[in-house]
Amino acid sequence: MERTYRNRFEDRIDLHEDVRLVFDAHSQGSILLFVDAKEDTLSLDFEAEPSSQVRVFIQNVTEHALRLDITARSKADSNVKIGLLDLQDEPCEIHFDGDLIEQGADLDFYTAQLCLRDKFKKGVLNLNNLVPHTFGNMHNFAVCFDGGNYEMAAAGRIVKGAYASESHQETRVLTMGKDHKAVAIPILYIDENDVKASHALTIGQPDAEQLYYLQSRGLSTRQAVGLLSIGYFKPVISLIADDDVRSEIEVQMEQRVGLYEY
Repeated sequence: MERTYRNRFEDRIDLHEDVRLVFDAHSQGSILLFVDAKEDTLSLDFEAEPSSQVRVFIQNVTEHALRLDITARSKADSNVKIGLLDLQDEPCEIHFDGDLIEQGADLDFYTAQLCLRDKFKKGVLNLNNLVPHTFGNMHNFAVCFDGGNYEMAAAGRIVKGAYASESHQETRVLTMGKDHKAVAIPILYIDENDVKASHALTIGQPDAEQLYYLQSRGLSTRQAVGLLSIGYFKPVISLIADDDVRSEIEVQMEQRVGLYEY
């Protein structure tokens, strides 16, 4: 399936097949993609033409193991934010390749995943600054409960000649319970001097004092843990422009992390 968006736009797609979305020059808008794949692999391809302003929210709702191949190309002075939310019980593997191919391109890619017992969640992400004055950011968040398995390798590249560019990334993983495994590998390949680049990484359990405080206010352990988990999913959910849809998905997320359990 292929669609081209022009001028101002809003769209919602229940996606069962590969898709290519093109955002025309100077277009502005947001897309909601709910992925319910028929096959084990699905491809999403995004092309942002010059001066486009785009927000794409993707939610995996597939009820079997899935590999998502996501590619994005950002052209001159485009501003693109793409976020993927995965709350499913099933394994999910994300492969992302983003290219900043003209000056002024700005691309942010977000992931937020819930990792449950024996269900492997994996990401292999590459974001490439290929010309001068380009800006790339990756933001990865995960919550691992008992037996959860999470692995994220994120690589930012600034090639020779891409001066005055920026490449930044952050990975935040909250681990709870036991027998979980979380591995995060931040990578920076920098072949130019006049640039800015950084990575930030935290993996750990919730603060014991925070848990005690919440429990002392009447929350169960599960509710307290769920409340602390919410912040890890908010950055992706905040990409949703529609207030009603955002509220609905926030409730889904809160249910999945156990906020309403006693």
